[in-house]
Amino acid sequence: MRGPFETLCISEILAVILDGLQGDKKSLYHMSCCCRAFTDPALDVLWRSMHSFAPFHSLIPQSASFANDSRTTDCDLLKYRPSNDWKTFDKYAARVRSLCIGDYINNSVDLVKNQDCYTRLTVIRGQDGCHPFPKLRSLSYILYEPISPQAKPFPPSLRSLTLVCRDAIDCDPIELVLDRAVAETPHLKELRIIGLMRTMRTLHSTLHLHFGQIESLDLSKAYIRAPELATLCTLLSQVPISDLKIHLQDRLNMDWQAIPPMFPALKQLDVRGSMSSVTLFMSRLAATNLHTLVFQPDGYFQGVVTVFDYLIPIIVETFGKSLKSLDLHINGPRPRAQDSDVIKSIFQGLEPLLEAGLQSLRLFLQVGSTIPVQFPPEVQSMLEPSAWPSLKHFHFATKE
Repeated sequence: MRGPFETLCISEILAVILDGLQGDKKSLYHMSCCCRAFTDPALDVLWRSMHSFAPFHSLIPQSASFANDSRTTDCDLLKYRPSNDWKTFDKYAARVRSLCIGDYINNSVDLVKNQDCYTRLTVIRGQDGCHPFPKLRSLSYILYEPISPQAKPFPPSLRSLTLVCRDAIDCDPIELVLDRAVAETPHLKELRIIGLMRTMRTLHSTLHLHFGQIESLDLSKAYIRAPELATLCTLLSQVPISDLKIHLQDRLNMDWQAIPPMFPALKQLDVRGSMSSVTLFMSRLAATNLHTLVFQPDGYFQGVVTVFDYLIPIIVETFGKSLKSLDLHINGPRPRAQDSDVIKSIFQGLEPLLEAGLQSLRLFLQVGSTIPVQFPPEVQSMLEPSAWPSLKHFHFATKE
């Protein structure tokens, strides 16, 4: 029989234990120090996901310490000749799979310092044909100033990229950043954009982006104005994205007919925003195999009713044969007395989808207080799963 210590030396068992400690950096550190057999496996987990670039400042060799100096220019960086002093840095950087340099809310000086240092290191290490983080899979990168032409911020190993837009005047337009990402990350599968981005307003004829591998696009936390939306829809119209999350602003004054049919490979869509914007957006979708739709319309009671006059016919005509699952969130203030009318209008509008083969329906109704909503018997009966025998799954809930 194996002793307790010998059991922990079985790599599969040790991996399970260390994965369970992934959020406990103190315990992982102690594990790495207590036994040589545990050191490398524990450090691999400890450094796998880094929420800041700060720990790497002390690992930069003395010969490249100028990378921490904001006064350093690209010319200074290019004069540096790679040395053999990077062994310690490389030892830890090679363990990193996920790196978050900053977020949209944090606006500290340290964040800018970390971003600048990371970008300078890609210039320095790029001279010997490598990236400072050669096995990086996920990166959160901040856009607040132009990206140096010599920099390689997006390693080829990347699979997931989050672009955090800080709405800086001299920030690169989003289409130029995407052009860089396409060229440098051929295997990118997930793209997320956060914040208020910039665009060149008119697309340059030489831009030909081909996100051949990308499958997921998240714009749910991006503030997208009409010019940026037109640019993104045009650039990404034929990208084989199967999963899209997007939040549309109101009053998007743009020529929707100039937008080519979008996202033909789309299978899952989570869309939020005003009724008019969502209606116009969905009218340009080219997806024929959409099976899951999550819809959270903004607006008052009258707007909720309007959606069934304009949007539901579009959904039925375009996705009626493929749509199997619908999550509908009714938000926005309205008199409680009208909640029953809202429920009736919803089910009346959804009848064509139910007849077309919808299998799952989840309905969420926002209420203004914690007091349970009391519906009349005829409406309450509609909210019972037994009222919808054609559905495999039916769920109704209120939310504050």
